[in-house]
Amino acid sequence: MRAELIERWKTADGQRRRSELLQMGLRGNWPEALSGFVATSELGDNPRDLRGIDLSGQDLASADLVRARLDGARLDGSGLEYAQLDLATLTGASLRFARLNHASLHACVARGTQWDDAQLEGTRLTASNLTGSSFRRARFRGAQLEQTILLNADLRNADLRDARLFLCDLEGALLTCVQWNPPRTYPVTSQHLAEIARRAGFPSFIEPFLLPGGIMDLLHMSNRQVLLHVEAAIEASTDVQSELRAILHEKNWRIVLMAAAGIVLAGADEATLAALWARLDEWSWVHPQLMVAAVLRDPSCDDRVRERLMHHELPRRNNIRESLEWAATVGRNVPGLREPHSGHPTCQAHRWLRQLQAFAPLKVQEQWLRGGSAKT
Repeated sequence: MRAELIERWKTADGQRRRSELLQMGLRGNWPEALSGFVATSELGDNPRDLRGIDLSGQDLASADLVRARLDGARLDGSGLEYAQLDLATLTGASLRFARLNHASLHACVARGTQWDDAQLEGTRLTASNLTGSSFRRARFRGAQLEQTILLNADLRNADLRDARLFLCDLEGALLTCVQWNPPRTYPVTSQHLAEIARRAGFPSFIEPFLLPGGIMDLLHMSNRQVLLHVEAAIEASTDVQSELRAILHEKNWRIVLMAAAGIVLAGADEATLAALWARLDEWSWVHPQLMVAAVLRDPSCDDRVRERLMHHELPRRNNIRESLEWAATVGRNVPGLREPHSGHPTCQAHRWLRQLQAFAPLKVQEQWLRGGSAKT
């Protein structure tokens, strides 16, 4: 989005025209209010130039926005119920928390658009190109998405119950913890793990466990997407700390690994930290990842490490001692840490921390007690 397309609305002339548009509710012959406005001639015979406009929080129910150019527009929290947006362009626009129930957006183009938490119940989005857009927690109940392109879209935690998806292109889309009607079922090979998760008390994390490559990708922190799946599970949970503790009580290290990632992203209360350190007092294949979680999220990590190294019977295995010694050296100078030589027991912890710095959202890293790239 070119800066001048946004700045034109901040001028006295732009403010006057915007007020006229709002008085008309973007209904009727509202394009007349844009006659002679900066850059509108670029669109040729389409006078509906609203590129870069800020209409956040405005009531625009039943607005006539057919063929409107809303590239880069801000419509966060706006009311667009029953609005007509067929053939509109919303590429790069922001419609977070917008209310578009029963609106019509047939054949619109909205690439890379933000729709997080939007209400889209009964909305018509047929044959639209929504490639790369974000619809986290959006409500699509009863929406029409036939022949819609949702390539690489982020639909985590969205409500797609009763939505119509015939010939909808969902290739590469993130669908973790989406609500379906009927509810999602799992293949026979995964049903045992799903049952364990439900019975043990961590049902929100079923899908991150079952995704292809999920556990091994998480073990090596090999890509950003693996954290996105865990983040979706955290959002889906009504009591994430209880679920993290339930995971920590499991014997299988593959399951316990999920708790390390969950604590890194969501933090931990005192009860969860106690469960974490109980696991750290025993060796496991994911001891390095659990130690990283403690380093980043436990305010008392230094004291607990010191106590275990000086006064505790632990560690009973060299790998635990080396892991504790690594945690003691981390302090608040993570960027200055030298990587251990290949094969050293602390090499996994060091590399996992570095990968977290590369892939974790900055808003999460800002909450870390140390080690976030935002603080370096």
